[in-house]
Amino acid sequence: MLFLLFLVGLPRTGLMSDLWFWMDWSAYSFENGLGNVYNGSTDYLPLYHYALWCYGHIQGSKESIIANIHYLKLVTIIFHFVSGFFLLKWIKKESESWDNTLYTVLFYLLNFAILYNGFIWGQVDAILTCLAFLSIYLAYSKRVTWSLVLLILAINLKLQAIIFVPLVGLILLPQMVEQFSTKRLFRWLVVSLLIQVLILVPFIAAGTVDQMWKVVIRSMGKYPVVSMNAYNMWDFLLPGDLRDVQDSTTFLFMSFKHWGMLLFFSLSFVALLPLVKSVFLSIYSKAKIHISKEGVFLLAALIPLLFFFFNTQMHERYSHPAYLFLVGYSIMTRRPGVAILGCLAYFLNMEGVLKFMQLPNYKTLLFNRDFVASLHLATIGWLFYLLFKERDRLFGVIKEEKDYPM
Repeated sequence: MLFLLFLVGLPRTGLMSDLWFWMDWSAYSFENGLGNVYNGSTDYLPLYHYALWCYGHIQGSKESIIANIHYLKLVTIIFHFVSGFFLLKWIKKESESWDNTLYTVLFYLLNFAILYNGFIWGQVDAILTCLAFLSIYLAYSKRVTWSLVLLILAINLKLQAIIFVPLVGLILLPQMVEQFSTKRLFRWLVVSLLIQVLILVPFIAAGTVDQMWKVVIRSMGKYPVVSMNAYNMWDFLLPGDLRDVQDSTTFLFMSFKHWGMLLFFSLSFVALLPLVKSVFLSIYSKAKIHISKEGVFLLAALIPLLFFFFNTQMHERYSHPAYLFLVGYSIMTRRPGVAILGCLAYFLNMEGVLKFMQLPNYKTLLFNRDFVASLHLATIGWLFYLLFKERDRLFGVIKEEKDYPM
């Protein structure tokens, strides 16, 4: 019913530059074959091109691709619902009915701030979020092979997914050590490699892997400016339009880009430290490790927020993966405040750029860059406070698994 509601109300507009990219790339792969898409103008990694290629063949002509491009948003909406389904499975308590849990999950499914990215804007960050979420879910469920497969798919959609590798790795490490055998190691490696090769088969056959690799390399520095409309730390530090400020500008013998990376890596390490300590202590002492669901959701929300807030070259959308985990944490702990704050900051940043609602005045305090950046910072600070206040409950080494059910 919800999906039909979204179908009926699907906006035909969005950020037109992004929609034109989808039209162009879909039409190109339709006319020239999926494997040749990197001979065109694309700057996306291969996985989403499969969706664009399928969409083009469903439409059947370039004219139809262009006329119905807004229906491509439904692909993202489907992944949004997949995320909601597995969120429902993950957070349901034995004492709750499915109906009661579903009502709380509507906080995610009908969250306008989260829907804005795919339903209004027309972007695909909900697909990245779904794949990363499933990888973490499967890692927590001790399904090593499938977790690695979903992580590889996420990275092949957007390189940004690499920020989840440390978290997935730390969750998987105790299981991999406990289950280790040469046969299992071979299976993990072979299946992961096989999935990657299968993704690349059309491009290998067309001889365009080198062009694809150039896209990967260029994506790490395509927009060498301080900000691409992300309202983050840099708004506190620099005046004017940050899209006009090169991130190669130096301060104290280091570029803005490297300052941002240093802060991101440093604070991510601080955030992961309680989990790192528990994981390596459990391996060293051969004890059981307790990783709470709340702890996983906290870390999975914090890491993309840190990535978005401190790095240069950030778009307004790049914090999107955080909000599924933020909402999930709020539902489990009955603490809606931190999710409301984070989602408000995200919505104001997105609407402040797209102006879809065509409000009479976008120069009010609500859409002020410094104010929205302050909301992002407050969300990060709140999450750090919750993480370290409850770190012993969230992550720990235990002697008897029966005393601490996973």
